[in-house]
Amino acid sequence: MNKKVMAVVEIASNELRFKIGERKGEGFKITEALSYPLSLGKDVFHFGKISFESMCRSADIINGFLKVGEDYGVDKVTTIATTAVREATNRDYILDQIRIKTGLEINAADDNQEKNYINTLMMGLMPKKHTKSALAVHLGSGNISISLLEDSRITFTRIIKIGGLRLSEMFDVVGPEKYFSVVREYLRPLLDSVLKNLPESVNDIILTGQDAALISKFCKGRPNGDYDEIDSRDFSAFYKQIRDKSPTQLRDRLGITTETQELLLPALVIYNRFLKYSKTEKIIALPITAGDCLLLKLLNPGRYSELKRQLEESSVTSAFKIAEKYELDTEHIKQVEKCALLMFDKLRRLHGLDKRKRLLLRLAVILHNVGRFINPKFHYLHSYNIITGLDIAGISDEEKQVIAAVALFHGSLLPSASHPVYNNLSPSNRAVVSKLCAILRLAVAINSGYGSKYDKVTMKLKGNEFIITLETYKDIELEKIIFGTKNELFADVYGIKAVLEKRSVI
Repeated sequence: MNKKVMAVVEIASNELRFKIGERKGEGFKITEALSYPLSLGKDVFHFGKISFESMCRSADIINGFLKVGEDYGVDKVTTIATTAVREATNRDYILDQIRIKTGLEINAADDNQEKNYINTLMMGLMPKKHTKSALAVHLGSGNISISLLEDSRITFTRIIKIGGLRLSEMFDVVGPEKYFSVVREYLRPLLDSVLKNLPESVNDIILTGQDAALISKFCKGRPNGDYDEIDSRDFSAFYKQIRDKSPTQLRDRLGITTETQELLLPALVIYNRFLKYSKTEKIIALPITAGDCLLLKLLNPGRYSELKRQLEESSVTSAFKIAEKYELDTEHIKQVEKCALLMFDKLRRLHGLDKRKRLLLRLAVILHNVGRFINPKFHYLHSYNIITGLDIAGISDEEKQVIAAVALFHGSLLPSASHPVYNNLSPSNRAVVSKLCAILRLAVAINSGYGSKYDKVTMKLKGNEFIITLETYKDIELEKIIFGTKNELFADVYGIKAVLEKRSVI
């Protein structure tokens, strides 16, 4: 059987990349990698949009990539665009023209999607000894992504909306003598706001992205399978050597282009700060991008699905960490979660939602009351605002909007087109929010009393009724009253009546 050959086109902020790969064991190998410098990010950061000249140049480059792909017998090409395209005000026009000129549908990933792809592949490539206690840092052209790993799960994640290309612009303003000190001062409050949420130190620092390979090259990195190991002393020595050099001196000393300088200099400042925090003796350089994970998805979907499930476990772990931060009763949350998930499973043929939506329900259960930390009054509104401002491991921006909307409407507000939050969702996500809200309302009602009142809960569909039975010797009149006020949405969404019953036990 012939090997499948797949390829990915990445439209990054400062270059276009083309990677061709084949399956290899549990992963894949890259058989060809091409890149072409094109600073779309400067267009967007200066003017807010991508010029049509840059779009035409991008299309020409991509068509050149596709011709190379034909020579390699590529079976399928997938695409991803990151910060520059995502933030361009004329994104839709640009993507439409690229589609017309190349025949490719470009996926403009949001910040969290890009980060999730990178973290998914990172978890698959890194040995567990390096994910027990680690900080993974990814510097993009438009943002800095930071993830804390504990016991091989991501327990905290944060995206800072300032990246390498934006920081590099300071170089022209302040000059080489002051660049590093100015950037350090500028970044200190941003990075410190992250560090205060982390343990006192971690065992490992993992760098991902294109600049990881560059830093490894200049800091005497030693290959170790899929990654390089850099002695922290070599990194510090290199940092001190170049921090006051002019662009001309850097070109002469390192043999690098201006575009490479724009990537390298801010990366050194940021990574040096995290190195001081960790006090680790070595840095792990893992030069992967979102496109590499897309290749894995194409070439080894089984392995990709396995890693994605691991990231979903991190989503739940990080959500519980957030709940603890906002002083929620995690034991009560687990009780509501158990009921909500059982309800979801029993109603599968009525709601038609997949396992991913089950995860979103689970996260909504964990986080729906975070707003009580601010004020119990209108807590659902506070919960919505808090959740939309969170970074949750493994969750995209669109999914986060669904979780936040479920939290907003879990009380008495009706999810309807008259509400701007509901109306701003896509039609398919409006239906998802309504279905999940109907479930969450009943799960909360069943557990509205003080403590756990029942030993066992069973649920079954019978005719036009969904019967929920609590086995208990305790009084559940409060639960029945609240249940009665919460089942109207369930009837509207599912077209059946929800009934709460009690089976007495001794």
